[in-house]
Amino acid sequence: MNNKLSIGQSMKAGLLTAGAAVITNVIIFFIFKSAGIFTDTILIDGKVPLTVLPVVFSSIVPTLIAALVFFLFEKFSSKGYRNFSILSVVLVILSLFSPFSIPNVTTGFALGLDVMHLTIVFYLLYFLKKAKAKNAQ
Repeated sequence: MNNKLSIGQSMKAGLLTAGAAVITNVIIFFIFKSAGIFTDTILIDGKVPLTVLPVVFSSIVPTLIAALVFFLFEKFSSKGYRNFSILSVVLVILSLFSPFSIPNVTTGFALGLDVMHLTIVFYLLYFLKKAKAKNAQ
């Protein structure tokens, strides 16, 4: 049985992921900000403090790109979800190091950003798997 997702189904899962990731990451941002973990003294790209807008943008754009990449894995691979999941896990592990490259970053600040990275991948794999299960029915 072929339960590969169409571009529309893949993008719908991506949009659900983006919505859930935005809500969760904005909550994480404000919790960490109010706890003093995300401070205005740490500058992103050496220029500006972290605000909620880059959190929203970074929760949406990569997610939609990832949904498109997933569709391509589905289209050109017999094990699209498995292969995409492996790639996602490898990339998220690599992404966990990038917050530590921010100049003068604290461990708490970097770990807060890491939690946001993990949130997106968790939701993406969850919503894609759920869409595939629904499609198999």
